[in-house]
Amino acid sequence: MPGDALPYTCTLCGCLCDDLEIRVESDVVAEAKGACAIARPRLVGLDVAPRAAAACRVDGREATADKAVEAAARILAAARAPLVLGMARSTNETARLAVALADRIGATIETGDAESAWPRVVAMQRYGSIGATLGEVKARGDVVVFWGCDPATTHPRHFERYSLVGSEGRRTIAIDEGETETTRRGDVFLKVRPDQELNLLQTLRALVREAPLDPHRVVAATGHDLAALQDLAETLQGASYGAWFQGALAGRGPARLAEARRQAVTALVRELARKTRFVALGLGEAGNPHGVEGVLAWQTGFTPGVDLGAGFPESWPGESSAAERLKRGAFDAAVVIAGPFDSARSTPDGGEDVPSPLEGEGGRRPDEGSRSQGLPVAPLLIRPSGAPSPSRGEGGSWIFIGDPECDEYARATVALPAGVPGIDESGTYARADGVSLPIRALRASGNPTAGEWLERLLTAIGAATPCVRS
Repeated sequence: MPGDALPYTCTLCGCLCDDLEIRVESDVVAEAKGACAIARPRLVGLDVAPRAAAACRVDGREATADKAVEAAARILAAARAPLVLGMARSTNETARLAVALADRIGATIETGDAESAWPRVVAMQRYGSIGATLGEVKARGDVVVFWGCDPATTHPRHFERYSLVGSEGRRTIAIDEGETETTRRGDVFLKVRPDQELNLLQTLRALVREAPLDPHRVVAATGHDLAALQDLAETLQGASYGAWFQGALAGRGPARLAEARRQAVTALVRELARKTRFVALGLGEAGNPHGVEGVLAWQTGFTPGVDLGAGFPESWPGESSAAERLKRGAFDAAVVIAGPFDSARSTPDGGEDVPSPLEGEGGRRPDEGSRSQGLPVAPLLIRPSGAPSPSRGEGGSWIFIGDPECDEYARATVALPAGVPGIDESGTYARADGVSLPIRALRASGNPTAGEWLERLLTAIGAATPCVRS
């Protein structure tokens, strides 16, 4: 009913706050109770009137849904090197259908932002992980470390919901390259240059293991006196329950060292866990990258990129990357499952090697052009620096399933308009700690969901003439 408070889960950062209450008046969001500084201006004023269906497009011209699905099915059935990518804001239900499509056509499938996902997953495969739910940290944590991240800015409600509430006498330690809002709110601030992050992590691990260290070499490697780092190590070991939070690339240094930093963090936390309870958690990215990665691992045994071209799943970092194959033009058909990506990035700690998904060819910045019913529009084709956006005649044909106001929609070989998860579509997302949460639609949409389009494609490909694979 108009004016009634509707429960809502916000997807604009990794917190996935599920305690928001939305009040609608005259088909417009009038109030978003509990929303943070990132979410409020993007939700309040959102038009939630039923959305008219957009037209499908084939080769830049409008087409019926049946014709568009038929054209897409022909392309995919004949493809010998297909890709399926995007999905960072897709629901778990849509992700499962995307995996089924990739399996049917023998595609390489990859989820979300490959540059942050691969280091995280590979480091976990090699070193394991020691984690917990955010609720456990809230209830039990007495020492909290923020490593190379600024949740006060990127995840505004992280403090009040998880990391700085609950346990009495909690002590917070911020380690970063410079002052941030988070360092100003912490009890201890340790400054570290991005090129010394690995040295600092390894030095702290050595101190926890009580290994002898040369004070002069410690200063040269970390920029800090041995005594200061010994005090920090003692504080970490003295915790009854410690929690280590980090961003997508585990520090401010270059993306190419993200895997090494994650392994170093895991090794340090493992040493701490031998003496007390200590866990390491990511802040989480906007949308549902962790949920989609989980679905891919559940269905294939691998994540975040899997090559299904041989008839069984294979995964090799770099080789099984759809984004890398897109960059090289090593594809003849691609399915991009996309949607709007908000301008407030949840992981600005990746350094200069990571481009913003709102920049580059095909993107539209929030202050340019139109808005999609109140939300900034840009493609959710997150690609490495220098990777081209696929277009007709470059590398191969491609099918875009997503918001019709994205620039890529008009450039795709086949474009299928889909509702936006959390706005037009309900479903399930997963938080960075693995907890699944329901997301709810705010308006009715005349467009099918991405999952419904994928179901139609699977049916149509079954009726299309298959390609004989060697």
